[in-house]
Amino acid sequence: PLVSVSDLEKVFDVSPPWLNRVLERKPKLLLHAVDGVSFSLERGRTLALVGESGCGKSTVARLLVGLYRPTRGTVRFDGHDLRAASPGESQRLRRRLQMIFQDPYASLNPRWRVRDIIAEPMKVHRTESSAQAIDARVGELLRQVGLAPADAAKFPHQFSGGQRQRLSIARALSTRPEFLICDEPTSALDVSV
Repeated sequence: PLVSVSDLEKVFDVSPPWLNRVLERKPKLLLHAVDGVSFSLERGRTLALVGESGCGKSTVARLLVGLYRPTRGTVRFDGHDLRAASPGESQRLRRRLQMIFQDPYASLNPRWRVRDIIAEPMKVHRTESSAQAIDARVGELLRQVGLAPADAAKFPHQFSGGQRQRLSIARALSTRPEFLICDEPTSALDVSV
């Protein structure tokens, strides 16, 4: 399988600060966000996690891309354990998997122009050889998501919520990932799109 998840668990410590707990004689509070999730996914296949709000779908997505470290369990991508990967190996693996976040408002840097937002993964992972190649790829991605290449000069606040989500999609596609994690990617899109 391309992705294999085994007995994944994530527990968050949501306790008040240590001194408050001592003075108020309160125990540690733990939130079990994800517990015992296992699945595997073959290359070229799609998997949908379906559940009620707050059940841990977004947490599983963030565990898959390495934004959270699992409390227990393993995430393997193309046979490599993401938790045990060296920094160099981790960087190479992360180029091959990207995520479209649920909230485009929170996932786009408001101080950066669209060109810089979409180009950042290409620069970090060195997927394009020159500034001209990056500009061409940014224009291509903007067209692909239904925006104009001229939009690269704008800032995120100049777009509607649906357009911002399309910018997030373009950014996620910029490195030509083999595995794309989509956390409700269409929730902010217009019906017409």
